[in-house]
Amino acid sequence: MTVKTLMTTLVLSALSINAYATDFTFGLNDDMLSTELQFDLNKDVNASLDYIYADKGGQMLSGALHIAHDAGIHHFELGAKFSQVWSKKSQNGNFVGIGGRYAMHLGSNVSVHGSGYYSPSVLSFGDIDGSWQLDGRVQYSLNPALALFVGYRDIRLQYDHASNTSLDSGFYLGAKASF
Repeated sequence: MTVKTLMTTLVLSALSINAYATDFTFGLNDDMLSTELQFDLNKDVNASLDYIYADKGGQMLSGALHIAHDAGIHHFELGAKFSQVWSKKSQNGNFVGIGGRYAMHLGSNVSVHGSGYYSPSVLSFGDIDGSWQLDGRVQYSLNPALALFVGYRDIRLQYDHASNTSLDSGFYLGAKASF
């Protein structure tokens, strides 16, 4: 069985799993567009697929799997995120980031969200020697199915034989729809 056949089979198998909820997130600024599709596989596990296009940095496609835990107003997620980068400034490559996400609901439909992933050189492939990603946002829920937010994202890439670069760094606006 070839690698492509195996990967296609795994992706189609993952899509056939019954999901409890689906969230679609969309963010943008003058130089960047990002989308995320998240599936809650059960109350404690979720999977997501992200795409980022940055005018100056390039493109990144990511898939993540998280274990989630709720503790009152706090929501924790820990997991791994596999990313493929097509950079405009350096060589392309891919990496596995270890990290997670955190959310705190402040009441009055306001919540604070943060995420962070770190990829050491042992989990980075191609010419990429490591990376780190940080994202934070403040979100306001208009209703249970729709929220608006403002955030800040910084994605840094380290290279073997080239200068380190930023794929995306800056503020952005966005919306989240839950189905």
